[in-house]
Amino acid sequence: MAQGWEDDVARRLFTLLVRRARGATELAEDLLGRPVRARLIAEGELPRIAPPGLTLLATTGPVLRRHVLLSDSEPPHLPVAVVWSVLVPHRLPAAVVSALREGGEPLDRLLVRHGVNWTSRPVEAETVPASEASTPFPWAPPGTSLIEQARVVHLDHAPVATTIDEIPFLPPRDSDEPLFPFRPPNPEETPCSGEQHQ
Repeated sequence: MAQGWEDDVARRLFTLLVRRARGATELAEDLLGRPVRARLIAEGELPRIAPPGLTLLATTGPVLRRHVLLSDSEPPHLPVAVVWSVLVPHRLPAAVVSALREGGEPLDRLLVRHGVNWTSRPVEAETVPASEASTPFPWAPPGTSLIEQARVVHLDHAPVATTIDEIPFLPPRDSDEPLFPFRPPNPEETPCSGEQHQ
């Protein structure tokens, strides 16, 4: 009973942590205690969107859509988060747009790297099983929860992007603690009660 209560509190705190974070990259690195790697899974540009367009971004295009996978920087490089984003390129600094088009780095990391003053506003969140995520998270035990957090990113009060972060429940760990695929306990490795009393 006590363990269940502690687990529930930990998950509530994790949900709050995700909501208050500016972006998935910094949060994942804080939880892991080390950098994460980014890989661009997909990217595409929409030149025009039929009115009324994207209301959260107040635009009818053009917009850039990106799908980025964040993984542990240490072997075996397991995924720790997914970031879906829709950006308005002409509202971003030219250096950031160039970096977006040239590589797979997530928007939040590039904004920090280029010294841009930015904010993000959480707009919606949903908790689902990690098994329903867009990518497998092999380290997550069965029953692990995942937060889908939507945000609007602003530069000088102007909306420049919407993001949806998929972040499974990941307890904070030491920087040298590896992240391995989940391995269920093997009953054969646990002494039976008869053997314990011999």
